[in-house]
Amino acid sequence: MNQYLSSVSLKSLARGQLLGNYGALVGIYLIQLLCTAPISLAISLLIGTNTLLNILLYTIAQFLFGLLTGYFLAGQFYISLKVACLQPFAVSDLFYFFREDTSKVLYIQVILSGISTLCSLPSLISGHYVNLSIMELASKALSPYELPVDAPLFLFYTMLYVIGNVINIYIRYILFSQVFYLMVDFPDYSAKQLLKMSIQLILGSRARLFYLIVSFVPLLILSIFSCGIAQLWIQPYMQTTYANFYLDLIKKRNGSYD
Repeated sequence: MNQYLSSVSLKSLARGQLLGNYGALVGIYLIQLLCTAPISLAISLLIGTNTLLNILLYTIAQFLFGLLTGYFLAGQFYISLKVACLQPFAVSDLFYFFREDTSKVLYIQVILSGISTLCSLPSLISGHYVNLSIMELASKALSPYELPVDAPLFLFYTMLYVIGNVINIYIRYILFSQVFYLMVDFPDYSAKQLLKMSIQLILGSRARLFYLIVSFVPLLILSIFSCGIAQLWIQPYMQTTYANFYLDLIKKRNGSYD
């Protein structure tokens, strides 16, 4: 039985494939940021989460924003797959799915963005009540032994936040992690089939993918000290590594898809 490539080998492959391509990929990532970051910032600044109504509006706005970013994400996956396959790519590839398979991307992103929304909403609501309890207690004279927050409520919020993120990461970034790569390789398949194929493909390799994702955490932490500038180089490195993970996965996958 063929052994899958280790994370070290996948990263080594990615570094070799990125030689001579870094400048263009950094530029493409910057274009994506310029297209999406102002919208994300506007949602946070103009809506906020200080009332239940604002939380509802914020959730709807984030869901719709997720639909838009799906097209850019699909474009990034498309480019990273080209880099991993040593094929030429262009800036226009970032916008490829605004022209092709638009309804398919929308269907997939409704599912993915919906998962993120459902996972984050309970903690947003409970977080609102935590903030109210903090403001209420701040107006009272507390003894040195009293916490400036409702402890059971804060623990409930923390539990919802952790559970929501774990579920979101597992479903969106593990189970459905391969869906956009599959969409490129299997253009005749429906969105529903692609989502099912992603789950089938990753079964048995979920721990490997999780380990690969976690292995980038130290780099992401170090990028904080560069005010996020290092992200411009880390992002193409991560995406190309994940593309190689997909290629290795599908090459050694036994059986066929139904």
